[in-house]
Amino acid sequence: MGNKAALKALRQERSASVAAARQSIKAHKQMIKKVKEQIKDEGRTIPEIAKAIDVPASQVLVFVSTLKKYGEVVEGAKDGDYFKYQVAD
Repeated sequence: MGNKAALKALRQERSASVAAARQSIKAHKQMIKKVKEQIKDEGRTIPEIAKAIDVPASQVLVFVSTLKKYGEVVEGAKDGDYFKYQVAD
């Protein structure tokens, strides 16, 4: 079996997992976009963001934490027990 045939067989074998990975990446990008849209103009807390986009707060926290880690979101003033997050300039 030549390299070309082996690669073709491997692509067919893994096509389902590649499609699932693509779908997961697409869902993550959509979630990041939704979160950023909520905090682009004014700071909001995790519960406020979660309520606005109808997603569990635990899930929003994961995305906001990741965005904060990579400098795309900044932590603002505290509002009660929660910090307000906003898109970094």
